[in-house]
Amino acid sequence: MSNNSKKYSFHSEAFVYLWFDSKNRMFYLGYHKGHPDDDYTHSSTIMESFTKTTIPSYMHRRILATGTKQEMIDLEKKLLDNRKERCWDKYYNATVAFPPPPMYGEDNPMWKGGIALKEEYYREYHVKNADKKREYYAKNADKKREYRREYYAKNAEKVREHYRKYYEENRERCREQQRKYYQENRERCLEQQRKYYEENREHRDKKIEYSREYYAKNADKIRKKQRERYAKKKAEKAAGKVHFGD
Repeated sequence: MSNNSKKYSFHSEAFVYLWFDSKNRMFYLGYHKGHPDDDYTHSSTIMESFTKTTIPSYMHRRILATGTKQEMIDLEKKLLDNRKERCWDKYYNATVAFPPPPMYGEDNPMWKGGIALKEEYYREYHVKNADKKREYYAKNADKKREYRREYYAKNAEKVREHYRKYYEENRERCREQQRKYYQENRERCLEQQRKYYEENREHRDKKIEYSREYYAKNADKIRKKQRERYAKKKAEKAAGKVHFGD
């Protein structure tokens, strides 16, 4: 499949795909559990990263096969084994193993026999050096903020797409975390709000004025939505449902 949209008669749980980078004359072959029209693109850490809405014009995808998850895993490994023998230098793929080798312990291909690569060591190391990390971040706060600003400026769409997707998949979890954080840090949050409002008074006044204008123009529409929401909550309450934080 190329960049253009294509509909599939697809009833299998997974598929094998092949990306072709015509700019660099390179390929990437992989498998995915899902539908060819979902938001997934690829899982390579070497090939250029992009989303379904930002596919470069020189990137083209073909669906090679569909089937069960295990069938597609087996087919992917078979195809990658074949390519490794014949034309591996033309592929972005880094390994033919599935699942990928673990990133810690003796099973890691980078294992050198020492403790430094063990997961237990990492946990112990981070606990021991937590104060040093906090001190480093405090000393380099401006540097880190500048780096984040530059990164977000260059990858704004990528970052927004990542957060949108994460929030959609973890909506309840995010809301629960927000409620818990606010309850535990109520005074801090209120102080941050007061400070922000003082430093951005002009911007805040503009938002308030815009809200007033919007409400004046859409009063009937807003009141209708409020009545519908109230009626829905009333009906659910009568049915025995209890709301928290609505």
